[in-house]
Amino acid sequence: MLKTLVQRIDALLFRRGFALADARKLMRNQILLSSGCTAAAILATGFSNWGFSFAAGALIIGFNFWWLSKAAQELVRVKHGAMFTLLTLFYGRLALTAVAIAGLVGWAGASVYGLLAGLSTVLANAVLWSVLQIWHKAPVAGDGKEA
Repeated sequence: MLKTLVQRIDALLFRRGFALADARKLMRNQILLSSGCTAAAILATGFSNWGFSFAAGALIIGFNFWWLSKAAQELVRVKHGAMFTLLTLFYGRLALTAVAIAGLVGWAGASVYGLLAGLSTVLANAVLWSVLQIWHKAPVAGDGKEA
């Protein structure tokens, strides 16, 4: 079941323009990690404000991660005039993110700690991906009798 889900997400991401396999893996892992952690947080806290704040933080960072992954792939292809467009879009997205977080905390009464925990899912994803990359590329140690 998980394998089928992973294949469906990979196919969806490929259709959405994630041509690079590593970018697709990172985004897929972010989707799975944030979805699983969000479900666990909401259920574990009994559908409390903290759980929904976690979900909002995971959704915000997922959107940002999606956008940055797509922008990085485009930047590799486009060379002339891309910096101005990229910076404009980056700061525009950053401003929207700040407005969303301020609105969630100030207007909706979201838990700051729940939002921060949700936003940290991208850090957990990056650490997990890095550890797995190192683990898969580590040479196998012998028993010392090869020499």
